[in-house]
Amino acid sequence: MRSTGIRIRTLAALALAAGCQADRPDDALPIGLLLSYSGDLAASSINSERAFLMAVQAANLAGGVAGRPITVLARDTGSDPAKVTQPALELVAAQAAVIVGPDMPDLAVALRIGFSQRTLILPSFTTSSNDHKPHGWFVMGAGPSTVACELFAQVAGSGAKKPLLLSGTNAYDSDLAFALTGQYGVPEIFLPGEVPSNNKTVQPILDFQADAYILTTAPPAASSLFYTLAALDQLGDPNRWFLSPSLHTPALLENVPRGLLEGARGVSAVQTDISGGFQDSFNRRWQDRPLDNAYPFYDAGAVAVLALQRAVSRTGLLPEGSGLGPHIVAVTNPGGVQVGWDQIGTGLQHLRAGQEVEYIGLTGPLRYDSSGRTTSASTHWWTIRGHTFEPIPRPASCAP
Repeated sequence: MRSTGIRIRTLAALALAAGCQADRPDDALPIGLLLSYSGDLAASSINSERAFLMAVQAANLAGGVAGRPITVLARDTGSDPAKVTQPALELVAAQAAVIVGPDMPDLAVALRIGFSQRTLILPSFTTSSNDHKPHGWFVMGAGPSTVACELFAQVAGSGAKKPLLLSGTNAYDSDLAFALTGQYGVPEIFLPGEVPSNNKTVQPILDFQADAYILTTAPPAASSLFYTLAALDQLGDPNRWFLSPSLHTPALLENVPRGLLEGARGVSAVQTDISGGFQDSFNRRWQDRPLDNAYPFYDAGAVAVLALQRAVSRTGLLPEGSGLGPHIVAVTNPGGVQVGWDQIGTGLQHLRAGQEVEYIGLTGPLRYDSSGRTTSASTHWWTIRGHTFEPIPRPASCAP
């Protein structure tokens, strides 16, 4: 559970960056943000929020939407599917023009019935696995099938003949594991849920005698596994380890000894910062570095404000229900003036003048179709060098 102090600082940052002060203008246009500010994802949710606020601030500096400043209404999901409906209803009651989030697949599933007729943007790579989402919901990032293809391509390229999948219990990694077993027939062993790895739990792994391991789990479970195997002198060559997107985070490296995973490889579900410069801007603004989900959350903020401006410019009204969807499709597809992640203000100006725009995001061209799926999601490969993540330059080999 996040401390009260952290929550206060987060809300203060939100107020500063997005115009959420108590004396905000009466005509402010609210956008809803659903994040897991408490629970297991608290730290990464703050990072995602900061990126989203940067996009909103850029829009406000350019005059907002239709002359109205944008305010962000943030609500905590508690990382709990049983609790996510109430904060979502609060955003609806506050007349949020669009809702961004939630950031976990089981939370999104919990909202499908009551919110299927509303526009939601789901930026987190973990929610790209929401196969049965309503059409009015827009997902980002490569889905589990694409990531599974990329991970298996890494394993195959290493020459391994007997890989073993070690999977955790969270919803995203479970979907990824399902794709790896179903599409590629990789044998699977489940890691213990609440119990740390120990001599007994790793024995089935050792008995399998694999020549490569695909690890799809959360950082705490991964760290526990690595420590146990290292203590038994059974970790082996780190080059035999292939890691899921959920492990492409400082939270992994901060909890294993330096050098233990040197040479391990993995896949990220998000192609990040192809335009350059965002990492520096993020660091200057927050004295922090963006995590993987920061990039699509920034893009979600940009797409939301551009789509809202287009809706008002074309119809004179803010769309209700899922009516924003066609405008999200319009501002992300070819045919308009291309605007980059750092040109949100320029994009708003073009839309106010009646022109069309195509937003080219930090994660690349989004190009949404009418069902809310991006047709250009890509991945990138990485390795661990010098106790940091280092990209492996190569084109993606698997179609989204």
